[in-house]
Amino acid sequence: MDSTNLGRSRLSTMGQTRRFWVVSPNVRYDPRTVSDWRQTSVTYKAAFMGWAPNDPSHDLGRKFASVIKPNDVILIARRYQKRPEVVGFGVVVGKSRRSLKGLKTPQTFGSLRVLSPFIAFNELPARLPLMDALNQITALHELHPETSPSHHKICTWMERRLLGNTGTSKKGMSTRQNAATTLASLPHNNQLEYEVRTRSSVRRAQKIEAQLLLRYQAWLRQQDRELVTIRYRNITCDAYETKRRNLIEAKCSADREYARMAVGQLLDYAFQGRKSLGRPNLAILLPTKPNQGVIDWLLDLRIGVVWEQNESFVDNMNGQFS
Repeated sequence: MDSTNLGRSRLSTMGQTRRFWVVSPNVRYDPRTVSDWRQTSVTYKAAFMGWAPNDPSHDLGRKFASVIKPNDVILIARRYQKRPEVVGFGVVVGKSRRSLKGLKTPQTFGSLRVLSPFIAFNELPARLPLMDALNQITALHELHPETSPSHHKICTWMERRLLGNTGTSKKGMSTRQNAATTLASLPHNNQLEYEVRTRSSVRRAQKIEAQLLLRYQAWLRQQDRELVTIRYRNITCDAYETKRRNLIEAKCSADREYARMAVGQLLDYAFQGRKSLGRPNLAILLPTKPNQGVIDWLLDLRIGVVWEQNESFVDNMNGQFS
């Protein structure tokens, strides 16, 4: 490992300057645990470095913990098999840490940096020259938007996404108060929202979900992965993958109303089975990809999404569920 390209690279944002870094998701250089480290970063919204800050033989541990400052941006990504592999990116908050409340990691690590806001991404838009940012096989390197046009394009795109995620305008004023959320009197009985679902529509939805689950199960079997079901007293989850501790709820539609139902079911299943399952990874299985608003909302709840695409399945959790 070397520590090249760790010079000064800054981009001004809202009167503040920040630096941009790329950190590999392969924390311990063990191909068997890369997927687990990716999921840990998404779940706890943090970047991890395998080397300790005081390791004299690996100076990148010190630089990760000390040179990276609050307000800097970390992109968690790497080059793998000549393609970019992205986990997400976020703004550094606070000093480096060695632990977080409830944190369980696949292996030991040197230090971590909390990222807030943090945006999980399975892949960045194709128009971004991401491979130009991943041209070094290092645990940590810095982007140079002030000298590299491709780096500038990547950093500017991340800035815009992060700006929109915080709800802050370019003038530094909060825009959340302008969101479409208002207070109003309670509705009268004839104004209350409710939905009546016929038996035939329920049976139709259940058939779609069952067929979707069968296709998903067949897809996982190609990877020597198996789904089971678990019963908690009088309720039964749709699917559970023991090896990866994935708890899945299938829905017949990617519409938000179905995601809302699935969230309640997943949280209930996870709570009911907490003694035997611990803290499982939660995801909703859908026939198509939902809109970005639903994906962002579910990520905030630490719930992933799996959807069917071109006779295969993909997810927004870097392959944890697919």
